[in-house]
Amino acid sequence: MSLHRNRRPVVLAMGLGLAATALLATTVQAATGTPTVALPSSPGSNKVTFNGTAPFNNGQANLLFDDINGACDPNNPNGQVFRDETHVKVTVPAKVNPVYDVLIRFQIDWKPLTPEPTEDMRLDLFGPNGKLVASSDGSQTSEGISVTAPIGGVYDMVVCAFQTGPNGQAYTGSVTASLLRPPPSRTASGVRAPAYHQFEAPKSKSNDAGEPSIGNNWKSGNTFFTSNTHEYRVDFNDKKKTSAWTLVNNKTADPSNKISLDPIGYTDSSTGRTFVSQLLFVCSGAVFTDDDFKSITPSQGCGTGINGFDHQTFGGGPYPKGMKSITGYPHAVYYCSQAQALVLGGAVCSRSDTGGLSFGAPVEIFGGKCNGIHGHVRVAPDGTVYVPNDNCAGKQGVAVSTDAGAHWTVRRVPDSYAGTSDPSVSAGRDGTLYFGYSDGTGRAKIAVSRNRGKTWSRSIDAGGPFGVHNTEFAEVIAGDGNRAAFAFLGTPTRGSTQSEAFGKNTAGTRFIGATWHLFVATTYDRGGHWTTVNAVPNDPVQRGCIWNSGGSVPCRNLLDFNDITVTKTGRVMVAIADGCVGPAIDPKANCIASPAVAKNTLTQHGAVIRQMSGKGLFAKYDVKSGGGTGQTGGSGSSGGSGSGSGSGSGGNLASTGNSAVLPLTGVAVALLGLVLGMRRRAHVVSHRTTR
Repeated sequence: MSLHRNRRPVVLAMGLGLAATALLATTVQAATGTPTVALPSSPGSNKVTFNGTAPFNNGQANLLFDDINGACDPNNPNGQVFRDETHVKVTVPAKVNPVYDVLIRFQIDWKPLTPEPTEDMRLDLFGPNGKLVASSDGSQTSEGISVTAPIGGVYDMVVCAFQTGPNGQAYTGSVTASLLRPPPSRTASGVRAPAYHQFEAPKSKSNDAGEPSIGNNWKSGNTFFTSNTHEYRVDFNDKKKTSAWTLVNNKTADPSNKISLDPIGYTDSSTGRTFVSQLLFVCSGAVFTDDDFKSITPSQGCGTGINGFDHQTFGGGPYPKGMKSITGYPHAVYYCSQAQALVLGGAVCSRSDTGGLSFGAPVEIFGGKCNGIHGHVRVAPDGTVYVPNDNCAGKQGVAVSTDAGAHWTVRRVPDSYAGTSDPSVSAGRDGTLYFGYSDGTGRAKIAVSRNRGKTWSRSIDAGGPFGVHNTEFAEVIAGDGNRAAFAFLGTPTRGSTQSEAFGKNTAGTRFIGATWHLFVATTYDRGGHWTTVNAVPNDPVQRGCIWNSGGSVPCRNLLDFNDITVTKTGRVMVAIADGCVGPAIDPKANCIASPAVAKNTLTQHGAVIRQMSGKGLFAKYDVKSGGGTGQTGGSGSSGGSGSGSGSGSGGNLASTGNSAVLPLTGVAVALLGLVLGMRRRAHVVSHRTTR
């Protein structure tokens, strides 16, 4: 959430290390010198390290105020005694081959004397132009920021502490400059690319759709869209390409429609049970319905004991073999969240054996091997539970449980780099696991595992055919074991997506880049090949930066994630917060047509990107001959859950799409919190744009 919207802040949970793809040359600089590191002219890495100490607690330990002493602002002389600054010089070749990826990783690591958050640090990075590049304030023992453009000069690494002991906190700083070979990305042949249409919410509805959820009841065919404290049933008329958005959680007794630090919606596709959860600091207010909100049942909302207060997720699916519920409801339900009330760190999951009425004790899932912030929990058809994470010791990874959440194992994707936004995971009907993520290099990458993440295929660059060099908000949903869809926001513009200057001209008045679109990649051969389309090529989702940390930065509008679902007959649908709208939605805006910054009002308007043609994710419904499909439009839709299992049955769709396509292949493949409206940490940084 962001403070200016009384919503959640975001944490930039970054990595613990950077694995080079070539020989790593390491230089340790003296504390009195200026650390210097060179970007190689050919694939490889160079690294420089230094030592530092963050001074004693700077006043950020409580949640009511943020950086009250100006510790993290190099412009504020009063905060100098509360911060540690290191200027690092980065040199780059006169010409950098654009074929390669640039990854310059600024990082701090420390060993706390007591469990988090007693020693808790933050890293802000200011570029050679004096402007803020990004901020990292995760919940573990490392902070890091990645720069993906070859910009040389002197960078200012500002380290300040949320909390330390009386002697401050020593840390090791490092900067690793890497030139990397890009991941594979090849064009497919003989595959009809799916096409999509954007169904925008009416002007008066879903104006608060930052980090939306989407679910679909396969029994009734109804689609549900979670927009902060508003839950909508969305009915589609595919022939007319219109949609109706009906508010369904308007009951005064419903604790899910009052106030929220974090919204989440979840529909169990096969059972038809839909949950709405609103984070209420140490727990969540939640209800569920089995009749599409004609009636509701209150849920305990979270596990017993100490629960995570942030970034919660609901999910569910079949039990592992030999286990079952105690009420007759066929599926297990899981509640996971981050930071365990700021006492124990990490993240926890609790299981409900009563269909979500009540939950058992929370179990820590990462064991200190990953940051606390995580993606949505997903359950495979065999009952395996997965929670993805963008930083597991410098790689992206997933916590895996094969015993219904009693024990967890962390498994990493070896050719990944720690990112800045949630990855996504989904398992097909035969257990094939798909892991889509926004890589630290900026690439939209996806990997496949046939053994619950023990080993992975080589990651594929799904955005390569469109020249995508920066991605956010990965979302994956699987159907049959050999079919899955991977949706992501992408732009060809390189550089820091966190910087307010991202994509702007020098004067800051126009966008000369940083135009974001929603892309969807689909595989029909178990990740061996992917077909990627620009789902809505004439309507950007955002212009400019997408801020993944807390505070009141204007481009914090989209918040943390999108969501994805699949219908009973295989149709893919993606829920987005649309930050780039025209006058029909916002009279002050014309972001779709105009690159003028003044016309870019950075909204968070709800929309569903719905598949209109091409094969779906379930072969059962593929048309056997001709160019027709097994499903046509109407006032309703069939659907699955963006946060649940990808198992079910599904299909081929009406030939009514309107999107430009481009195929690609890949190689195998409570009150305090309510006042704040915050996630992990809320820190205002919009005023710190120059040094």
